[in-house]
Amino acid sequence: MELSNSYVYFALKGADFDPKIISDRIGIEPSDSWENGNKGKYNPNLNYSCWKLSTEKGKEYINIDKLVDEIVTKLSDKIEITNELKKELNLDSVLEIVLDIDTNPDKPTPAIGHDLKTIDFLYRTQTITDVDIYRFNSSDEKIKTPHNKR
Repeated sequence: MELSNSYVYFALKGADFDPKIISDRIGIEPSDSWENGNKGKYNPNLNYSCWKLSTEKGKEYINIDKLVDEIVTKLSDKIEITNELKKELNLDSVLEIVLDIDTNPDKPTPAIGHDLKTIDFLYRTQTITDVDIYRFNSSDEKIKTPHNKR
């Protein structure tokens, strides 16, 4: 199986809120979270708060929908709570797909497509999707893919 640094996450973002509120209400600890004003990895002063649930990097390369399904499955019974939190805290939600694409012509490329369960979740939570794509060539000895941005 081909692996890469591709991963998927669901995030709730807003101007200023305590991410612990979301964790407590949803009953899931985030993979990452921060508050407005915290120092970020690439940004010295983050200007929004965020609660993020992410898959692990390197779990899947070809069928990205497996990663999407992993996140949607964890949150599918939390739609009502998610919508309440979005309204109460004035939050936006995003399903982010971060892809490392191998430009080596001998390697396969990943596929993306949403099943009806995912489409229903996205619709019912009014969640947008975003896809970040980073390229690398596995035949190149110096493979570095810096795509953890905040």
